[in-house]
Amino acid sequence: MKGDDIATQRADVRDVTALKKAFQGVDVVVHLAALFNRPDASWEDYRRTNVEGVRNVLEVAKDCGVSRVVHCSTGGIAVGRGTPPFSEAAPYSPPLWDKYETTKCEGEKFALDFHRRTGYPVVVIRPAQVYGPGDKGKAKFYRMVKRGVIVNPGETLKHLIYIDDLCRAFELAAEKEEAVGEVFIIAGRTPIALKKLIALVADQLDVSCPRMVLPALPVTLLCTATEFACNLAHVKPILFRRSMDFFTRSVQFDVSKAREILRFEDRIGVPDGIAETTRWYKQMDLV
Repeated sequence: MKGDDIATQRADVRDVTALKKAFQGVDVVVHLAALFNRPDASWEDYRRTNVEGVRNVLEVAKDCGVSRVVHCSTGGIAVGRGTPPFSEAAPYSPPLWDKYETTKCEGEKFALDFHRRTGYPVVVIRPAQVYGPGDKGKAKFYRMVKRGVIVNPGETLKHLIYIDDLCRAFELAAEKEEAVGEVFIIAGRTPIALKKLIALVADQLDVSCPRMVLPALPVTLLCTATEFACNLAHVKPILFRRSMDFFTRSVQFDVSKAREILRFEDRIGVPDGIAETTRWYKQMDLV
């Protein structure tokens, strides 16, 4: 599959009619749409997109003769129980309060069950934390480092995947027959300590490592209270507790399955990926 073979169509996954139009003549659908980082949205809103949207995509794709759907899930749905490194066999364990991870978990379950019930070709990708040019969300973290203020990273580990590597994994999942019906965690070869990640970002920004280190628990409580108050007012909070996962939740994955079946290996190491990301943030005047 080459770039010239990929077409984009604009359609709402909640709109079956729009999907039927978009999927005409399509060979493979890579389903990336999701409701994310909207704590002000209701559980119903999340389920309409992240669960019913999956149902709509799969049913319409099957009816339209699409040969395969590659469904994008998330690595966070199965890291709450057990001992790292977490593999695809780890039990589902999304935080019950987290609308995003809970509904993404439900969506993944539906996709796999749809494959088992109908035989329709489905592949599930669980990305680790994605970063790279184009991702404006993590610019906040870079700005914190630049300003010299950070939440205490403790001994937290982060397992990352650079956007170019992730795109290549999706391509492999769309092509390999042995991938059908399987779940694949896509992450770099090894995790990185958040302390080291902060140091890499500081070096690329040409600043010292932050000297003002905020304790994680009070900041978490502040984020939770802010989210609760803003939800009551029906406005999107500027702080919410999911943001604190970056600083407090260690994640380490077993990436052997993707290596063995997809023949996937990451090509962009974290130092190079951080350099490219920082360069893009500077170009976009985000840091």
